[in-house]
Amino acid sequence: MLILTVLVLYSSTVSLVLAHNKPRYLREFHSGQAVLCDLCPPGYHVQKHCTKTQQTICWPCNEGLYSEVWNYIYRCLPCRWCWSNQVEVQKCTSSTNRVCKCKEGFYLDSDICRPHSVCPSGYIVKEKGSPDRDTVCERCQEGYYADGHSGNASCVPHSECKSEEKLLFHGTIYMDNVCITCKSIAHDDWVKFVIQPFTAIFKHHSTWKLQRFIGHLISKDSRIFRFIADKNFCFQQLEEWFSKATEQQVNNLPKLLQKASMSDLAENIKQRIKKLRNEVRLCRMNVPARK
Repeated sequence: MLILTVLVLYSSTVSLVLAHNKPRYLREFHSGQAVLCDLCPPGYHVQKHCTKTQQTICWPCNEGLYSEVWNYIYRCLPCRWCWSNQVEVQKCTSSTNRVCKCKEGFYLDSDICRPHSVCPSGYIVKEKGSPDRDTVCERCQEGYYADGHSGNASCVPHSECKSEEKLLFHGTIYMDNVCITCKSIAHDDWVKFVIQPFTAIFKHHSTWKLQRFIGHLISKDSRIFRFIADKNFCFQQLEEWFSKATEQQVNNLPKLLQKASMSDLAENIKQRIKKLRNEVRLCRMNVPARK
């Protein structure tokens, strides 16, 4: 960049010295005499400076080198290279430098292409990331939650429980209210009521350790531990697991989480299961059995 700046300054200065509308520079000899020399055009460099009897001899830049202004440099400049996570938008020619930009999903930060930030659970994308700036996230307001997959989520208001329903779990910025009726949980499988809130809780606690745990949980072979790198796919698989899980499998989740050294998440899930099972027990006491 410094070399280019110097070249631009030189080209600005020598452009004041014109002969037959051709840019020239003033070359002084040790004797004190001076001569006007032709500048080399873009795409060329000086092979031999001018003398009193001969004009400047210019030579084209070799492949991979360039000069983009009128100049009197001995060597053309090397074109830049596109680095990791960059794509070429302008090719290197004898008169233009190569231009690169960050590829899709990355942005330039201190000359390094970094991946766009993924908005955390409870946040939505306020400004989508570009090659020049990172994603800007915005937290959902009180009474709203982020609905949808990361990157496409929107803040929507918490659902209001109907007159015959009871609020089981309060909504947060990352999950909706969960409303129930005794009729719906007294005889039906209560697992369906935890799919949405439990998946949201898992997303909120998302870490590489949790993604590895989910990979193990949904694996048909319990001896295999696999890490699911794609978060969206990981939680889609978790939702599918919940949709097929038995009450016993869900009841066993806190123990498995505790064993995987995720005690806070284990306690969160344990308390919610306990609350739901208490509601189920009370409802079954008050709702007549089906005939």
